[in-house]
Amino acid sequence: MKLRRTSWPRELTEAVNAASRHTTHGNEHILAAVELTDAHWVAGTRSAVYLPTDSPNTVRRVGWEKIERASWDSEASVLTVFETTDFGTPLRATELKVDDPGRFGQLLRERVDASIVVQRHVPLAGKRGVRIVGRRNPATTDAAVTWNFVLDKGLEPDQPGVLDAAEAALKQVRDEFGI
Repeated sequence: MKLRRTSWPRELTEAVNAASRHTTHGNEHILAAVELTDAHWVAGTRSAVYLPTDSPNTVRRVGWEKIERASWDSEASVLTVFETTDFGTPLRATELKVDDPGRFGQLLRERVDASIVVQRHVPLAGKRGVRIVGRRNPATTDAAVTWNFVLDKGLEPDQPGVLDAAEAALKQVRDEFGI
């Protein structure tokens, strides 16, 4: 008889293995998971978060470097995970209804923070500017760095010169850090 040390169903482990099979990391081991109020599960490994899909026993793999941030609304019991997107497009938000994110919430915070290699605010117009963020998957030190930038409120990409200044700020930060 094999004892399980986990508190999540075998189907979740199988779904994570299926979703990670074609990645450079191969099968991944779940570090934390939590059951949602709709009986779906969300899980985290060293290199990715596995979000539920509409299909039973399947999950969607999102590398930690693709997670912009997460927020917890304790009154509504909703954990929202925001994924990075191409500049000018809204962040992809996945709402996870859960009584208590517990250890999974801790893992989510730790892995998202660990994915940030560089974060710098560069003023463009007075104090308003652009936040440059370089991320890489925290599971491997040789992973490529992905870059994105977020304009402060009051700055719009269609304003004359803003996009050029933001791209110049990105180049400046990349050159400064040699990435």
